[in-house]
Amino acid sequence: MDRYEFVENKHKVAVGDRLRNYCNLVADVWDYLERTGFRFHGVVRDWSAVFFNGLYYAVHHFIDEQPQEDCIPPDSWVAWHHIFRRDSVPGALFSFLEEIGFRLYVPVQAFVDAWLDDGRDWHYMSPKHKFQIWCFHPSCSLLVELYMQKQIPPYGAKKVPIPFPQDRFQPCLDFIVEVMESPRERGRVIEGESLDLLEKVDDELLAITRARIKKIYDEHSWIGLLNSGGVDSRLVLQLMIEHAIKNPDPSKRIMVISADTLVENPGVKKIIHELRDALCKSFPWIEYHIVEPKEDNTLLVCIIGKGYQAPSVTFKYCVRRLKIEPAREFLEAVFLAEGPEDTCLVMGTRDNESTERNRSLNKHFGEDFYGHHPVGNIRTASPIRDWTKQEVVTYLAFNRAPWKGARNTELLAFYGNAAGSECPLGAAVVNDNEAMMQCGKSARMGCYLCTISNDKSMGNLIKTFPEYEKYYRFRAILKAIGQDIRYGGMTGFQRIGKSKIGSGIGDLTIDCRTHLLQAMARLQIEWRKNEILTAYQMVLQRETLEGFPVTERFREAIYALLDFRPGFRGVLCHPIFDPFGTGVDQVTPEDAKAIQRILTQESLVG
Repeated sequence: MDRYEFVENKHKVAVGDRLRNYCNLVADVWDYLERTGFRFHGVVRDWSAVFFNGLYYAVHHFIDEQPQEDCIPPDSWVAWHHIFRRDSVPGALFSFLEEIGFRLYVPVQAFVDAWLDDGRDWHYMSPKHKFQIWCFHPSCSLLVELYMQKQIPPYGAKKVPIPFPQDRFQPCLDFIVEVMESPRERGRVIEGESLDLLEKVDDELLAITRARIKKIYDEHSWIGLLNSGGVDSRLVLQLMIEHAIKNPDPSKRIMVISADTLVENPGVKKIIHELRDALCKSFPWIEYHIVEPKEDNTLLVCIIGKGYQAPSVTFKYCVRRLKIEPAREFLEAVFLAEGPEDTCLVMGTRDNESTERNRSLNKHFGEDFYGHHPVGNIRTASPIRDWTKQEVVTYLAFNRAPWKGARNTELLAFYGNAAGSECPLGAAVVNDNEAMMQCGKSARMGCYLCTISNDKSMGNLIKTFPEYEKYYRFRAILKAIGQDIRYGGMTGFQRIGKSKIGSGIGDLTIDCRTHLLQAMARLQIEWRKNEILTAYQMVLQRETLEGFPVTERFREAIYALLDFRPGFRGVLCHPIFDPFGTGVDQVTPEDAKAIQRILTQESLVG
């Protein structure tokens, strides 16, 4: 295919008429653009302005801050005047930027590859192709993008030009006005939600809770315990097992269900797997299931393979794919297909966790002891609803778990170092809407790649577990270039079906995904081989076949994460050596050793 179709589409991009703020240098740039005939098409996300003068230009502004260095690709060692004539519109703009003190920098990118390739690869004709040049100055920095098509403005900007804002000439204050924080804006500290230990748990509360556990145990033959790896779900698990040990019943089937999103906080993941091993060794009659998302729905596959932007408050595609769907599929396959009617899912949710959690539990349970899960109307119960976190950690600290290994003290020490709370979703959720609202809001320790919440737990854990720093750094890179359009990581056009392009922010560029892959290799971020191959196969199916450029840098970056190196490509590929349809014959370490052994033998014979 060598043609692209631009289509009309609706989008939700809000377009403004001015930047959030200006500085004198930026005002000079805008003055130049207006004076030299550029037309203004609006501002997207406060800091990205779109202009037109023969071509569309997107100018991304970093005012009173500088872009993260590890989010900027390396130098291409190609100067802008090697590509654009100085008397052209882009050349005149770049010359002006240098005259007023900006240092211009052309990073490695698909556009430069196309220029060096001299147009031999038709994929470089993609309208999603753009030229990027960074402009650095001590007071501010800019990323200027040039789009090689004239049909629609990028980033969902207005199709019809609008007047330049005149208030940009007002100088910015060079001092900071301190604004008093209102009580509403301060984080509310909920009584009893610290990790401080009490002298003991109230006897009456403990007796009531044990009675609830007994009621659940007596009234159901199948009991599912949802364990997120946190202290609340650990308490419910321990209370239920303690009761089952004292009241053995071979007819009861007890299973523990946890979720591994494959990007879990490494400490939480370790806790879950150690607990599974401890329970299986100590109590063979307890089943432990860890549900995972499908390979084509994991977070890294969605980002690298499908080009999805990093999840955000308004784009929480990860919640459904990583947690809701795997849990639902397991419940449907096990509880609905095999389980009897007297089945109950037991959750470690508490009213005191947050106002939202209290409201949700009241809506779900009301005055009833049991609620019902959206999957098959399975019964649900939350026996520790009225506990505080202090009471939870006090019980775990003073009552040794009945299994060997995976001790409570280790769990409490980990959460003390993190000073965060567990992800409230665990392996299942009360309902889908609540899951979407809660994830990234009340959860302060869940996925290490969570770009929805401002998770401080990983930063706190680095002091005790310095090996976690790589996850912290990679998340910062992903959050920046995967969410902030100022880094130029989005195409600027919405993908609408096969080779159809509309107005919008768009998916991640191949250059952006390459940068993420290189960061993963540099920081040694683990990624399972099957996921890597799935992501690469998606790129070949979605991008290459539709004509969007897939660079050699992208291929080399994704190969670097595999335990084999690429062999022959293209027509020499064979299904035996290329079972995943990646277009590359895979040379594994075993192959390399065999080849070296044969070469050594031949040299000896010679």
